[in-house]
Amino acid sequence: MAPLSKWCVVGNVPVPGLETLAPGVHLGDLHVYHRGPEGTALPAEAPFELDVRTLTPLQGGAHEATAASLRIAQDGIAVRTSALNEDPVYYAVNRLHGRFAYFTDLLLAPLVLPALDLPVTLTDGPPAYERATLLAGVERLPHGIVAHTRATGRGWTMTTADEPDPLADHRTPHRDDPLAAGEAQLDALAAEIDRIAASSPDGGRYATLLSGGIDSGTVTYLAATRGLPVTPYSVGTPWGDEFADAAELCDVLGLPLTPIHLDEDQIIASIPEAVRWLGLAEPEVIEVALTATSVQRLAAVPADRTLLTGYGSDLMNAGLYDPFDHPDQLIGQTLSSVDRTRRSNELSNRMPLAYGTATHHPFWAWPVMRVALETTPQCKVREGREKYHLRTAMGTRVPEPIAWRKKIAVHHGGGLQQGVTRRLAKETGSPDRAALYRACFAELVDRAAEGDLEPSDPWALFERAVRRSRTR
Repeated sequence: MAPLSKWCVVGNVPVPGLETLAPGVHLGDLHVYHRGPEGTALPAEAPFELDVRTLTPLQGGAHEATAASLRIAQDGIAVRTSALNEDPVYYAVNRLHGRFAYFTDLLLAPLVLPALDLPVTLTDGPPAYERATLLAGVERLPHGIVAHTRATGRGWTMTTADEPDPLADHRTPHRDDPLAAGEAQLDALAAEIDRIAASSPDGGRYATLLSGGIDSGTVTYLAATRGLPVTPYSVGTPWGDEFADAAELCDVLGLPLTPIHLDEDQIIASIPEAVRWLGLAEPEVIEVALTATSVQRLAAVPADRTLLTGYGSDLMNAGLYDPFDHPDQLIGQTLSSVDRTRRSNELSNRMPLAYGTATHHPFWAWPVMRVALETTPQCKVREGREKYHLRTAMGTRVPEPIAWRKKIAVHHGGGLQQGVTRRLAKETGSPDRAALYRACFAELVDRAAEGDLEPSDPWALFERAVRRSRTR
């Protein structure tokens, strides 16, 4: 199935380039364009509120710490960004002419900026500050704020208010018993999986992306033992696989393992789409996303299955330092990793939403994160093993070789990154992968300016990006 991006744009000027892509609604002084999931539409009357993650109308009730929303009235808009900010909201303004727009997809900028009388200009290099993007004049709203833009007798005013950052409460973790901390995190994960199941269609089926690691293994184990009809899938590339390790857990659970073999060309052809959904050009972020992007692009997991992953655990449960010598460094490393990820779009819902699939990352749910961040470094890294607390708890449920599997010298994810690096150096004649990823983004911007938000030929776009990067 070809992707169809879902998005919302709210501004105080019409955007002609959007008229053929989504119906526009004129509400008082605002123009709203919305392309949501099939069967959804904007409410007939303002005010109303949209969930930024699902782009569907909210039905009221208290906001969670991780919720993001657009509240649209005839005289203004209030944007509430998530504390985790995995699904971004972008903002552009022409203060001289009093024109502004909020939008949920960076690739809409080539259509939105001309309506604001602003140029479409790519930055030369990575974003220069936290809120910046690869497009000059377009900012990503920071996490955990409420931004109000209102019409007044003198024009439009914007005010922002910061909400407390939940990460700030976790500089002094207190869970110091490995088994108890691991059990608490498993309980939180199980509750999150139950929540996902309760919100999924009755009779739905599930899938997991299962490697040989403890994170995806834990999610797979909990889903299966809670009675969900789950099928584990494991991904192999020309640079390695973990099929045998994944099969060990499947044998314990009595589940068949479905291997997914990705060849080099399939992975390379996923680069433009990874850049498209991430909206950035950072090599490590792009390359980490290539496996999930390839699985989604190639429909390797059936679209009717709700996909559960182990992504996000590494950020909170691993570490590089000996915690007994450097506990503060490990705490700081963990908080910095989580902070970076809420600006990287790695765990965004935009790609699954475009494909009409459901993907969840249980470790990135705030109740699970809170337990992980409350856990001391000494529980997480001990005796030379990371995720010691998770392994300790899972060791009471699965055989010791599965819970305490020795880490192989080169994880296949690291092998993938090295393989991609070699291929791109051969294609471009340069070790600068970021230059190619920026060229991919530039090609996507050119297509978007013509109304093509989902290019259908990845190889044509990739080859144009290669030529573009060579001429820089």
